[in-house]
Amino acid sequence: MTCEVFEMAKFEKGFAVLFANGSEFFNLSDSDLGSVQLFKDYPDGLLRFTAACFFIFMVIGISGNLITIIALARYEKVRNATAIFIMNLSCSDLLFCCFNLPLANSTFLNRSWKHGIIFCKLYPIMRYGLVAASLFTVLAITINRYVMIAHPRLYPKMYKTRNIGIMLVVIWMAAFSLLTPTALNKWGRFGLDVKIGSCSIIDDKNGQSPKKILFLSAFILPCVAIIICYTRIFFIVRKTSRKSKSVPYKGGQPSCVESSSIDSSDSMSVRVSGPEVSSSDNLENNSEQSENMATQKAATFQIQCRDETKRSENRLHRTALRKSMAMLKLSLPTRKDRRLGTMIMAIMVTFCVCHLPITITKMLRDINPVPASTLASYILLYLSSCMNPVIYVVMSNEYRKAYKNLFRCRRRS
Repeated sequence: MTCEVFEMAKFEKGFAVLFANGSEFFNLSDSDLGSVQLFKDYPDGLLRFTAACFFIFMVIGISGNLITIIALARYEKVRNATAIFIMNLSCSDLLFCCFNLPLANSTFLNRSWKHGIIFCKLYPIMRYGLVAASLFTVLAITINRYVMIAHPRLYPKMYKTRNIGIMLVVIWMAAFSLLTPTALNKWGRFGLDVKIGSCSIIDDKNGQSPKKILFLSAFILPCVAIIICYTRIFFIVRKTSRKSKSVPYKGGQPSCVESSSIDSSDSMSVRVSGPEVSSSDNLENNSEQSENMATQKAATFQIQCRDETKRSENRLHRTALRKSMAMLKLSLPTRKDRRLGTMIMAIMVTFCVCHLPITITKMLRDINPVPASTLASYILLYLSSCMNPVIYVVMSNEYRKAYKNLFRCRRRS
């Protein structure tokens, strides 16, 4: 076969195996594809351990995400926009656990791809598409929290049932439409990459691949947007909290005659009623008694006035505080909102921690390919598919109630 005929034949098939030395082999059958050996220099013990981890993740992920979807759907108290997005995230993780994890587990056990060309194309489509759908869903949840805190009056209009449905459709269409040029062999191709031991996106006939653009558009940009939203939420909450703690109050001081205005000269001017007293001693005694009585009355009056003033000030302060809190109520998140925000932050951090190592490993694989670090990156990647249900149980009291409600209903039935 001449070079021209070979070039035409290999791109008619549209499928290739990219070997570690950079060479390619085209026009393969399913049996030829299954005979290509993967993970040549990897120890058997590490591969078996990785496959065992994948199996555990698959069991936890399928059961956990399926229970989450059913529990949130049946529990009315958490049936809101955030819960719908969480259910969408669980659907993405569930599909990943059902499709990608079994294929990856088999590949690591057999050191080869035994599932044919069609599944070798579907595997990266599902992997990249579901990861993008998960990240876009986390972004949608973050925007939901931002609108709730920064624009509470806009929230009811923006998150109606119809609008939420449109958002979900956009998330899934955007996630998989990014892979359309590659699926049509217009920008990169889907094939078996022996260097990473998996079916993935490889270079096309022009040496081009959309991996960098996909990484930028489907990972970096959403992460930056999420960081900006949470930074804005943090400053809004802190500013609102400071306002609620230092609430100024207005109102005049209660009018009260201070007893300090009554001094000894005033008490000396008190008239003594009764018959005239001829004795100067009696006159002095009566004067002293009158002075003492006036002083006691003045002191009692002063205490009563001070108490009344303090009570009035407290009433005014409480009234002003209630009015201020009523004005800040929409922008100051409740304890439940703060817990939910913390849970969403944990989901985002877990997503980044699980997906960044495999990206860094692929970028550095030509420099220093270490089997242990590569397999650890794969383990973290697939761990993300089963981590979210664990986060829900640990960090959300409302979601724990949803799970309890589901199991209670099962026991009753």
